[in-house]
Amino acid sequence: MTIRLRTAFFLILGVIIIWFLYIEREILTPFVLAGIFAYILNPIVDLFSSKLKLPRTLSVVIIYVLLTAGVVAGGLALSRRVIDESFQVEKFISSLTNSASLQINTLPDWIRPAAQDTLNSLDRSKLFALSPSLFSLFPQAISQIVSFVIFLFSGFFFLKEGKNIVDRILNLIPNEYKVDIEILLRRINSVLGGYLRGQLLMVILMSFVFFIILSSFNVKFALILAIFAGIAEIVPFIGPIVATTVAGLASFTTQATGFGFNQTQTAIAVVVSFTVVRQLQDYLVIPYIMGRITKLHPLVILFAVLAGGHTVGMLGLILAVPVAAILKILLEFCASKVNDSSRK
Repeated sequence: MTIRLRTAFFLILGVIIIWFLYIEREILTPFVLAGIFAYILNPIVDLFSSKLKLPRTLSVVIIYVLLTAGVVAGGLALSRRVIDESFQVEKFISSLTNSASLQINTLPDWIRPAAQDTLNSLDRSKLFALSPSLFSLFPQAISQIVSFVIFLFSGFFFLKEGKNIVDRILNLIPNEYKVDIEILLRRINSVLGGYLRGQLLMVILMSFVFFIILSSFNVKFALILAIFAGIAEIVPFIGPIVATTVAGLASFTTQATGFGFNQTQTAIAVVVSFTVVRQLQDYLVIPYIMGRITKLHPLVILFAVLAGGHTVGMLGLILAVPVAAILKILLEFCASKVNDSSRK
């Protein structure tokens, strides 16, 4: 009876914690991102600590210094082009809006009001505001700075004390459950860490490949489009389709194209190239880099992505697949325990 009460207590406690985290999900973003950051870099810190015999705190400091130097160097190398392309995108959107406004006048009367309303909505929600209010930007800037400081501090803490945190949690668990929980945590750690590190590698690799493709065809906004396409790889199914569509449209509007192609041929060539790269990634790269970590059915992945995006937003899109994989591990573990008890 005592074991049952204790089990019920932990189940109720778990439900309360999940409910509380869901209510406060808006303030969790820097902590979750710090956890992802720690998961990705933890093997490097372990390598510095075990192989080089450095104190863990010093290892984390070295990682932070190296990352800061890398970000600064990358920013100096890419920032000018990113800023230039951003201004070009702004001008392109304004030009496209004006052109679309003229074209609306040629549409039939029955569809013209709806098209005009859609265009006005898009114009009001521009990504690049020409004259943002200082009073509206200042609170946002302060909020972003505070979130970034929380992220840095939390990431440092997770990297330095991550193993101790797990040990402390295990010490709170009754001895009869400790072995099972340890096995579960190892499986979850393997899936979550492998998935996140694999995704980061895929984003970097695909951004580089897409940049080469777009640059070879002289597509405008090549760098921004390549970064967007690489990040879109995080969202299964939907992300690559959106990235390919956007790249194809940008190619279709490019005047000076490569290889002597016209705009239509360039758009087709870019879409085909993106599709071929995606197929190579699915059949050659992902099985080795990702190791088929999640072992989830495609429909489950699609549902998890849509549900995560609807419930939590962008963070849900990123974490939907590993969370679904963790739930699968928990269900399989519970099922195995039930089968073992029924055999006894």
